[in-house]
Amino acid sequence: MQFDQSKTNEIQQNPKYKMLLQWGIENGVLMKGVHFPASFGNVTGVVASEDLPSDTAIICIPQSLIISPQKCKQSILNTVYNNHPEMFDEEENNEAEFNILTFYMFNEKKKGELSFYYPYIQAIQTNNTLLAWSNDDLKNIEDPIILEEFQLIKQDFLGLWSKAKLIFDNAQDVFGAPRITDKSDFYWAIECVTSRCFGWALKSTCLIPIADFLNHSNQACTHYMVHQGLEKGNDLKSVVFQQQYIIKRNQINLSILGIEDSREQQKWEDQKNKFVIQNKQYIKDLSIIQDLDRVSIQEKRNIINMIHQEQILQDSQMNIWDLISINSSDSEDNDSDEEVKMAKQQQFEILKIKELAEWKIREEQKRIEKQFQQINLKNQPIITVTLNPEKKNKVIIRGLPQYQIEAIKVKQQMINGRLRKQQDESTQSKDNEKEIREEQQWDWLDEYDKEAYFCITTTVPIKKFEQVTVSYGNRSNRFLLCWYGFALPDNVYSSYNFRLWLNTEILEDQEKSIDQILNTIIIKKLIHEEESIIDKIQYNGYEIPISSLSKEFRIKKDKLNMDIISFLRLLLQLKYGNEKDLLSTIPVSIDYEILVMQFYNSLLQYLMNSYSQDLTQDLKELEQTFEYPKRFAIYINKERKEILIKQSIIVTEAITILKKFKDTQNLRDSYISNLTSQRISIIKGLKEYLKLLNEFL
Repeated sequence: MQFDQSKTNEIQQNPKYKMLLQWGIENGVLMKGVHFPASFGNVTGVVASEDLPSDTAIICIPQSLIISPQKCKQSILNTVYNNHPEMFDEEENNEAEFNILTFYMFNEKKKGELSFYYPYIQAIQTNNTLLAWSNDDLKNIEDPIILEEFQLIKQDFLGLWSKAKLIFDNAQDVFGAPRITDKSDFYWAIECVTSRCFGWALKSTCLIPIADFLNHSNQACTHYMVHQGLEKGNDLKSVVFQQQYIIKRNQINLSILGIEDSREQQKWEDQKNKFVIQNKQYIKDLSIIQDLDRVSIQEKRNIINMIHQEQILQDSQMNIWDLISINSSDSEDNDSDEEVKMAKQQQFEILKIKELAEWKIREEQKRIEKQFQQINLKNQPIITVTLNPEKKNKVIIRGLPQYQIEAIKVKQQMINGRLRKQQDESTQSKDNEKEIREEQQWDWLDEYDKEAYFCITTTVPIKKFEQVTVSYGNRSNRFLLCWYGFALPDNVYSSYNFRLWLNTEILEDQEKSIDQILNTIIIKKLIHEEESIIDKIQYNGYEIPISSLSKEFRIKKDKLNMDIISFLRLLLQLKYGNEKDLLSTIPVSIDYEILVMQFYNSLLQYLMNSYSQDLTQDLKELEQTFEYPKRFAIYINKERKEILIKQSIIVTEAITILKKFKDTQNLRDSYISNLTSQRISIIKGLKEYLKLLNEFL
């Protein structure tokens, strides 16, 4: 969205924004190098009024303006909070902070002009979450999981209103007499807290006036809690709380707070630019990199693909998985525990270790059979593999020659080492982040401390007239739409979500077509808590045990989903050959890999055909002007199709490579033949898969 100076001039004269800005400045809000409000099409936000360097605080909101649960408890609502611990006690209700803020904002809105926060409240009268969408608007979203998730959210909010109504009726001395607008005002408060609150790296979930008018993007500013006195070191608190408060002045420019910039001056460096410059010897036409700062992100990706193409072609020892990756992570935040995610990864690696042992045993048995095929061996050892009941990440192997057992041990140690490295890197990354961002204790922070500020800080340089945004996290469009009511036109964190049913019986039914099979095993549904308890869901006329379902798969645009491949290997074993000869985590047969990939491609085409219109029609519609609900719905539908199409292109490439590999028995030659910069971008999505083929086939 481009900055619109004309509309900006217009909205800056809007009384509600003028009142908000005046109120903020009078109460200590600081801004440097930015203007608010600013117009970007039909969106109001914040614009850079000058070139902004990275790691610089540009907007500071004093703690005295921040609406926190602790501050709410110091208000007249304190008796209500104390009388209903089932609603407002953090130990009894996981949503206690949300409830506290919602009731507080409802009461402040009801006060009207008598509220200290009236200038803030009147500026956010309109909320645009899915609660405000019509049924016709919702029908434009062709994703049953999003609609189902929204209905759960809506039911929770309806239940909250029912409880709130009883509290309001019994606490009229606090909330005043009932009014006809109470329900709509309460829903306004729900939407306000849902779509505007901050929480990460803060003492608690909070509403932060003016800071919450910055829009969301994936490449955005971050935030810190900064104490002016502690940063300057001339406050008595600096001695008492030096073990709690993390000094920020060494990492970010806090000159907006009158704090001298003591950092070593380092020019921010774009990692893609750095890679291109370091590898310019692989570029035939150097004119394309003369001014990289003006080159678009997509053009830089194309240049990097050209470099990777030349590196592969010029170095016969280099493989696709050896290429240096400089893409940022596309992993989305889903509020799941990191330990749970690591445990799932370890479970997969344990299965891989077990199947690796089985594979080694199979190879050894083949060797024995070949060597002694003319000898009648009466006492041939029985080879077995079992999981060690005491050490869950170990396997017990009996009956195998010691040199083979040692080889398996080495492989297991490599896998365990890789897991520890992933865990250490994750921990180190979090520790480094906490070193700058997160205080573990907050005794230094007073609710009305005039020297404490919530500071919006740049992470990368921002050009004059560019929009200044914050990030709500690595959020997919599914999450953004359900909770905030909007979607981004291009969101790297988005994915296509579904589950698969491990139904082997339907594969044996010769009368079932491939579409009938796929219609049965593809599950596009949320698993509700009560369904998890009884281990059953009702779907497409079937009663399905949840234990027979896969985890929720997340297909990304630019890489093969290895979890789906593993699941399909397991599912299709009965349909292909002797199931004992096949493994789910390890490729052991080129023919079987081709069959799995072809089945996966059929699955992707089936999902594509489930939409009411194709991608071309979506793109054509987006050229028109219409209300945002329809536009956001098209964004969701469009990105789902783009993900499926790109995944299908990757799978088709995998099939081509596998067939060539079968003929030539040379994997590298199979994927570098007819290599172009466009094709290498596809093959890079197969790096992990091709590495497995190289290792086991």
